[in-house]
Amino acid sequence: MTTAAIALVLLFVLAYALERNHRRQSGPRPPQTGSSDLPDRDTQRVLAELAARRN
Repeated sequence: MTTAAIALVLLFVLAYALERNHRRQSGPRPPQTGSSDLPDRDTQRVLAELAARRN
């Protein structure tokens, strides 16, 4: 009986913690507004690697 009560309490605490964490998540962040004139170095690197493979 004691084991069942402890297991039930642990399940309750786990469910509470998961629900609390879920409520604290604000969801996906909106994209940043505005634009940037900085070049995307990842795109440049990938394109350079693909060009090197073709040669």
